[in-house]
Amino acid sequence: MIIVVEGTKKFDDYETFMRAMGVALSQPANGNMIDVWSAGPHKINSFTAAFCNSAENYLKQKGFKISFRKVPSSFVSENLKGVDYFAFFSLKKESSSRLVVEAELSGKEIGIFRV
Repeated sequence: MIIVVEGTKKFDDYETFMRAMGVALSQPANGNMIDVWSAGPHKINSFTAAFCNSAENYLKQKGFKISFRKVPSSFVSENLKGVDYFAFFSLKKESSSRLVVEAELSGKEIGIFRV
């Protein structure tokens, strides 16, 4: 299972982020490997790394292995075919990213979380 995480520079609500990642992990998984790709910005990358580190032991007990990887948006765009879930984080008045639009057009499962 591949989960992509992206957000805006102004998003900084860690509680919302954690709830959203719970939603992402509730999606049906293919196999026992969960790859989490974070496309930034810096704060989102930090939130994602912290989440993966904190969830690692729990997921290991359930038979899953989780990996975290910071990637550029171009990498996500080129590898969108393999993505299972896309989580996007922003403030209410901010618009979605180009990657969100690409994922929607590709029929991917998308969660948009705004505070």
